[in-house]
Amino acid sequence: MKRKHIISLALALVMVFSLVACGGGDTGSTPTTTPAAPAATGTTTTPAAPAASTTTELVDDTTGLKIACEPIELSMGCSGTIDGTASGDAVYKYLEEIKQWTDGNFVINFYPSGQLGGDAELIEGVQMGSVDIFMGSPSAQIGLVPELAILDIAGLYENIEQCNEVLSGGVRDQLETYYNKAGLHLGSAFSTSFRITSSNKAINSLADLQGLNIRTQENKYHMAFWKALGANPTPLAWGEVYIALQQNMLDAQENPWVSYVGAKICEVQSNMTFTNHIPFILTFVTSNAKYQSMSDAQKQALNQFFYSVQKETAEKSPADDERMQKMCEDTYGLVCADLAPDIWAAYPAATQAVVDLMKQDIDPTLVDNYVAAAKAAVGN
Repeated sequence: MKRKHIISLALALVMVFSLVACGGGDTGSTPTTTPAAPAATGTTTTPAAPAASTTTELVDDTTGLKIACEPIELSMGCSGTIDGTASGDAVYKYLEEIKQWTDGNFVINFYPSGQLGGDAELIEGVQMGSVDIFMGSPSAQIGLVPELAILDIAGLYENIEQCNEVLSGGVRDQLETYYNKAGLHLGSAFSTSFRITSSNKAINSLADLQGLNIRTQENKYHMAFWKALGANPTPLAWGEVYIALQQNMLDAQENPWVSYVGAKICEVQSNMTFTNHIPFILTFVTSNAKYQSMSDAQKQALNQFFYSVQKETAEKSPADDERMQKMCEDTYGLVCADLAPDIWAAYPAATQAVVDLMKQDIDPTLVDNYVAAAKAAVGN
């Protein structure tokens, strides 16, 4: 089934961001009633803009934009390869545009593909000041900002629009407080797609998950969710997953489309189930000291860069996902299916298992607030 996406351009204050190819793709209670199962068709919305520190508002159309700022040169690192992706195209486009807006005064030197190190090294480099901007997923940052674990709670959303609504609200402000404690500033964070599940055989019911050997990240919250559904989650280095699936040492893996296609998992997996269990969230993070040292005009230029990249990525990612899905179906005979109703019905209990575990590790009030915000967004 071809996934359809609805783009809703919603501009509000302060937002959070992230990048699929650079992310290592790799309390409250859940509702007592089971919501309707989400179709394979997610919706995507453009997240709200990060707050500008000047009176000049951020704009959608940057044609002719001019920002008179003092000269500054920053470095930006990403662990993955972004060439040929919607997010990559947006990044490269606006790396050039930010120079045009500022008459060459604001320059961001971009180092993708791990040129400055892996995710952990990059985010630590930002904290220490050796790297100016980290581009990647929240998972690599949990060691410095443990509260980001709330973004690993699975089974909360029916579509990406709901996730971005939550990220553009008070939850973002709470996360910024924790970022600041770690000496960091959250430039932006948003999601354009869900993690979905490929497998060697069709997953048509909850019974098909029982004992399923599924590769996950080494993330106890991800693993707790799959265990609660009856699967056997197995952490494995991403570089080893292809061979493990090919040799039937594993039955399944879960990732967004871009990771699935980028790692050529399409060559060794015949089925895809739109489990849509966790939104794939991407972030831009800077040193808080570096950000606060910038002039208002420099902050405006940087915030406009973040916003323009996230907006264009949000607009183009749905079509990019559809393109990858069609390619996999036409070239490799991939069979795609919606999530079975009985699996969706099992999500609330599995989600609660994750929530209970997480409350032992981080502030229960933050967990409560995030879950409550997600439930409110789903109810809208």
